[in-house]
This record gives sequence, structure tokens and C-alpha cells, in this order.
Amino acid sequence: MSKPEKVIPWWKGRLKDRDLMTAFFAKTWNKIGNRITVMFPDRVRDLYYSAGRLAGLEAQREYFKVGKQKPPGDFKGIVEFIKKVLETLIIPFGDIRIAKLFKLWLDEEAIIEIGDNPYASGYDSDEPSCFFLKGFIEAVLEYLTDFNRIEYETLIVTEETCMSTGEKNCTFKIKMTYPARGST
Repeated sequence: MSKPEKVIPWWKGRLKDRDLMTAFFAKTWNKIGNRITVMFPDRVRDLYYSAGRLAGLEAQREYFKVGKQKPPGDFKGIVEFIKKVLETLIIPFGDIRIAKLFKLWLDEEAIIEIGDNPYASGYDSDEPSCFFLKGFIEAVLEYLTDFNRIEYETLIVTEETCMSTGEKNCTFKIKMTYPARGST
């Protein structure tokens, strides 16, 4: 008599066919989106954005509480943390990288690039549509800048390109502007 085959949960990352999981996630995400669109046609953007913000707050709170790790204290560390959380929890089968990270006088900028983004694949739109991810990134940025008492004048997250519009990747530009010295 042979042993029953052990079931491997999808989150352990041991699936042989990553494409299958990406397709499954994308199809499920799109079905949920279609239902939300039917029920709340004028609120889709707001609902996804709000859900992303909530997920961002919960993810980083739990990460630091459970992991007992010190939150990153500068822009570069925060962007690297966002990349890590995105690739570990939010999009474990996407291809996430920091495409740019630089500082220029009072501005710091980063571009996070997501390939194989299941939130956007299989969805057609005239404009970038990853409202959930935008909300997630903003919430983590705001929480960690507040936690570290980093003073900034503006903090802007923009989805510049999106797979739902036919682009190869989804890209999120993060720009933080510090106040000029002597101004408050």
C-alpha cells in the first residue's frame, strides 16, 4: 500500500507550473472585479484602492509585530521593504524589481516594476487599473514615513504603465519631496 501524496499548499511556492497559478489568480481577481463592477459601477476604483490601503497597513503591521524587526528608516529602505512584501505576500508569482532608485536635491524617486502582474493580466482598460496595488504602496509609504517621523512636502504614487492597457509591465513611480530647509 502506497502512502497518500502530500498536498502542498500553494503559498509554499513549490508549484511546478507558476503560469498555472498566475492564470488562476488573474481569472479569480477578474471575476471578483466584474462582480464589483456590476454591483458598484461608480465605486470600483475607490473600493480596490481602499482595499489595497487596508492590506498595506495590515501587512506591514503584522510583519513588524510577528517578525519583531525594526521598520526601515529611510526612503531606500522603505522602497526595498515594499518590494519584499509585494513579492512575498501580495504577488508571490509576479516578477517584481526596483527599476530606479535615486535622490536629486529635495526629491527621492523610485520606480517599482511588476511583470507577470496577475492583478492586471487578462483585463483590458484604457487607463492603468491597479488601484489595489497603488493603495497598498501608498499605505505602507505613509505609515513608515510617519513611524520614522520623516518630514516630507509631498508623497506621490503613480501607476505609469499597466499591463491592462497593453503594456509589458505595470510600473509604479514613487516620488517624495522634502521641504526646503528653513521652511515648515
